Amino acid sequence: MIKNIIAAIDGSAHASNALKVAIDLASKYEARLTLVHVLTRDHPPQELIRMAEVENLLEPRQPNVTSKKDTFSAVARFIGGEKEEKEAKVVALLGEQIIKSATKNAKQAGVTNISSEILVGDYANCILEIASKTDADIIVMGRRGLSNLKGFVTGSVSHKVSQRAECSVLTVK
Repeated sequence: MIKNIIAAIDGSAHASNALKVAIDLASKYEARLTLVHVLTRDHPPQELIRMAEVENLLEPRQPNVTSKKDTFSAVARFIGGEKEEKEAKVVALLGEQIIKSATKNAKQAGVTNISSEILVGDYANCILEIASKTDADIIVMGRRGLSNLKGFVTGSVSHKVSQRAECSVLTVK
């Protein structure tokens, strides 16, 4: 019997397909669905950063100048000179949107017991940690995610999860 389902989602096409399967399982078994998104460590595409700016998702920080020494860094932050800070905001906003959209889809399909987790860290370890914490019966995830070529060298997240999970793992193409 399936009572607790983990759906690992990252915004990729495979994750979208995996989410559909997880929602279907949760609906049929009246199971608890936990949506898990691990924030990317890769740089978001420039188009996504620009979209977040245009949509006013990245509100400019007001300079907090305490001395003349801090003036240049404060102005740089105010006009967007802190690339890493802007990228971090975009990544966090995208994670929130992915979870929000997945939750909406699950609710529309009639799933009532939904929780979500947005985590930072190693993708596989975070997914496995939540699976253990929730006593998951199954983890549903995409076979491939948004990661770059690095995955071919270090091994895919889905492979690591399937090898180390204490529950069943369903990878979806």
